[in-house]
Amino acid sequence: MTVIVFDDQKIELESGQTVLSALLDRGYDIPNSCQAGACQTCMMQVVEGELPEKSQSGLKDTLKAQGYFLACSCEPQTPLSIKVSQAADLRSQATVVGHDCLGADVLRLRIKPTGTFDFYSGQYLTVWKSETVGRSYSIASVAKRDDYVELHIRRIKDGVVSNWLHDEVKVGDELQIQSATGSCFYIPGTPEQNILLAGTGTGLAPLLGIASDALHQGHSGDIHLIHGALTVDDLYLHQLLIDMASQHSNFNYYASVLKVEQVLPPVTTESLQGTVLAVADDPADWKVYLCGSPEIVGQLKKAIFLAGASMKNIYTDPFISAHSS
Repeated sequence: MTVIVFDDQKIELESGQTVLSALLDRGYDIPNSCQAGACQTCMMQVVEGELPEKSQSGLKDTLKAQGYFLACSCEPQTPLSIKVSQAADLRSQATVVGHDCLGADVLRLRIKPTGTFDFYSGQYLTVWKSETVGRSYSIASVAKRDDYVELHIRRIKDGVVSNWLHDEVKVGDELQIQSATGSCFYIPGTPEQNILLAGTGTGLAPLLGIASDALHQGHSGDIHLIHGALTVDDLYLHQLLIDMASQHSNFNYYASVLKVEQVLPPVTTESLQGTVLAVADDPADWKVYLCGSPEIVGQLKKAIFLAGASMKNIYTDPFISAHSS
């Protein structure tokens, strides 16, 4: 067993147990959301001891240097002394400048961070409801074009943060946010390369951000965006994407809808995977971005890889739900 010291208490970890799991078992209210190393809400600091490399995966070098680590990914092999991170060091303020509904259950939230806030379109940030409750949402806006950060937030039944943002937050309110992270964003340098973006639900947010950023930077290769949904009503930015396709000759939009009475382009009843493979029939040199539920992202990643896409050119952003509402 490995021992950690927290709050002046010695806590023994079972083999393979994470720091987060051990602290939650002891009743400590440690901020957490995905418990999969993605959202970074469970960030803590080491006081003494050696951190496993995995526990700092995805963190900025400046945070690593200060001893920050992800409690949900930390399985220490040697004793550690740790403490809760200082929220003031990681969080900043943002003012709500836009709050409108896109369809029945998707909120378009636009916020203006106080001071400098660096991000890439397609990354995600955490919005905090309280000191310990926060959720991560992907960024649909373009840093060099927009003076706000845009998030698309689906209302989740019994969701503490999503319902709060939908029903209680309003324009002019101040929110606490945490720095943007994630590797699913447009990388300039190969403007002629074809791009495929595919996802479901509010997985559209990062895809829209990436496509908009690429177009803003003058990408000349073909950009194909495929949005999967259950019904046409779930295509919450359908007309915007149609308009983008009419304005940019190299931008192509497809909607894969399972339940539809009348099929009119760009809507198809072909499955999302089928549409992806039909559009990218020879994806060897394409750049691919996949967003949505982990199951769908995993299936699409396997399918596009087997179709010939290079693993180094496949970027994913699986939406992992919080373990508790």
